[in-house]
Amino acid sequence: MNDKWLGQQERSNLFLIKLIRAIASRTGRRFTRMFLPIITLYFFLTSRSTRQASRSYWLRVSGEKAGAWQVFGHIYWFAATVLDRVFFVTEQFEYFDIRILNQNVVDDIIEKYGKCILLGSHVGSFEVLRALVVKNRSVPLKILMYRGHNEMVTSVLESLNADIADTVIDLGDENAIFNIQEATDQGYSIGMLGDRDTGNERLVRCQLLGGDVELPAGPFLLASILKLPVVMFYGLYRGGNRYDICFDLLGERISINRKQREQDVTEIVARYVASIEKYVRIEPKNWFNFYDYWHEQG
Repeated sequence: MNDKWLGQQERSNLFLIKLIRAIASRTGRRFTRMFLPIITLYFFLTSRSTRQASRSYWLRVSGEKAGAWQVFGHIYWFAATVLDRVFFVTEQFEYFDIRILNQNVVDDIIEKYGKCILLGSHVGSFEVLRALVVKNRSVPLKILMYRGHNEMVTSVLESLNADIADTVIDLGDENAIFNIQEATDQGYSIGMLGDRDTGNERLVRCQLLGGDVELPAGPFLLASILKLPVVMFYGLYRGGNRYDICFDLLGERISINRKQREQDVTEIVARYVASIEKYVRIEPKNWFNFYDYWHEQG
């Protein structure tokens, strides 16, 4: 993922977040959703790269070329989750029907180990899980992210809820590793996403939906160093006001032998990818990597 794309993506998301926040702050969710077709149409017409990325994804996940209406629906699904981020961050959960599936997976891990790494991806909504955890304080959680990669959008969302801002550990901070260690020593679980190259870490080549991609090894190396179990999570948007939060155990212990580090990391990344493939086939429109993910455009 290059700096040009990061800049374009942030400007697009910032515009969308600010527009939605302005409307949502004056009305409720139902009224604000009336603007989603217009917002979707704007991005559909003005962002060729978004359309290309959607078509590339649909060809891989379904084996068929996507028509304009399918691409429009894909962008609409994403816009709907961006709208809902505003309501999640401000803890307006009364608007939603949220099911938590396989909760025993994370409950058993927390009971046994006290903490874990909650590893997600850009499949579905990350915000629904984070906001629920902050509200219920069921699992003390710190989120790892590079603030500089999405700084403007992050600041807008955090301005809506200071408690959300307090959960972040900035990976761009020179003291990040010490902050992570301190947090886990205090009993915090660690939440992070692992499906994008941030440009700052070692990459592992693997196959996702039949194409070569390079994913960061960092989450798995961190789990090995901290000796923490890894639980995958997904906040799948199911349409309307419905979300399913799903958990999958990736591993109670991530063992990476120095003598065969490459092989061990590749194997665990392959399991991570298999989990992503499983859930995008359950709810395909939840794939929210709207850029040249498979580097097909040169």
